[in-house]
Amino acid sequence: MFLKKNGLVEKIRETPLTLGDISEDVFGGISTGNIFLHKVGFPGNNDPQAMFMCEGLCVAVNIEPELVYPYVSGTLAGKFAVRSSPYGFMLPYEFSGSGVRKACRAIPPSELQEKYPLAYYQVMDFKKLFHHDASPLDSADYYSVRGRKVMEYLNTPKIIINEGYRLQAAYDPTGNHVFREGCGIVLKDPEKYLYVTAVLNSPLAKLFPSLCKNEMSYPVSLTPAVLKRFPIAFPEDSRVENLVSTLSSYLIYLHGQQYAAKEAENSGWLDELTELTGFYEELANLLVMDTYLGKDTSLRFLEILEENVHPFAGGMEFENDGSLLAAMHCIKQKLLGTRDFEKCRLDVGFPDLMSFP
Repeated sequence: MFLKKNGLVEKIRETPLTLGDISEDVFGGISTGNIFLHKVGFPGNNDPQAMFMCEGLCVAVNIEPELVYPYVSGTLAGKFAVRSSPYGFMLPYEFSGSGVRKACRAIPPSELQEKYPLAYYQVMDFKKLFHHDASPLDSADYYSVRGRKVMEYLNTPKIIINEGYRLQAAYDPTGNHVFREGCGIVLKDPEKYLYVTAVLNSPLAKLFPSLCKNEMSYPVSLTPAVLKRFPIAFPEDSRVENLVSTLSSYLIYLHGQQYAAKEAENSGWLDELTELTGFYEELANLLVMDTYLGKDTSLRFLEILEENVHPFAGGMEFENDGSLLAAMHCIKQKLLGTRDFEKCRLDVGFPDLMSFP
């Protein structure tokens, strides 16, 4: 097992292309000494008129909602789909530009008081309570944050990477989530997001410390510089990439449904989703690992997948949950009922790799 793992690591390390090569930018999270000033709880009843909860003040507060962005918390950031925390992040900033990267600036206190008085008075209350200072704000330094790239790439699609016992990659199609831990990835080619998300969630993530052992010490310390070294291999056959991307879109939806089931404490629904998710993850992983090991995927296996695995017309956002789940169950049953599918799947499989700790 050990020698086989080392041989696999060396094989993958030969991949000439890296995540840094295909990325517009890889960057760290936001940073502030006043996290409790910026972090606010979303109303639990989804009432747009309800008040936020200021974590620092432990009281309900009014804040202009356009200044509050969904917040992703550490190892709970999610796999494939972003898993938002019950908190938002207040950013008293203004943004300009319509490109991938926007200009941003902290709103000066006088302007903040005029345009966003609710946010201004929350800052003042926080300052008075925790700094025993009731004097007027004379600088935006009190509520400004570090980690400007998170803000410069707000509302730009991205992948958010976090680490727990292994890397997890979540695709944020709206790009409006704020995070502190982990890294954000903006790709040069937006068409590659689904494929790259699948790669970063594949068994390769288990090998991340070994792949990057020259750039980091163990345990893993996730930084943009290290993440840029992650090897990225694209299949020579475009059909394989298209299939991985489609399976990745399925998994983004299914993981999002899993998070909803956990929040609803619906164990029956969660078990069903977990089984379905595992099936599609295995298919995506097999195709990804074929690509990295330079193997030609069985033509019969590709033929079976192409006949059954298709993007949903109009995108998943236009389908209701019931019809999507029914369709995914139907696809699974058709695959399992297709002659040669199980044989092809076993022939392609990498059980030793899947079991690496």
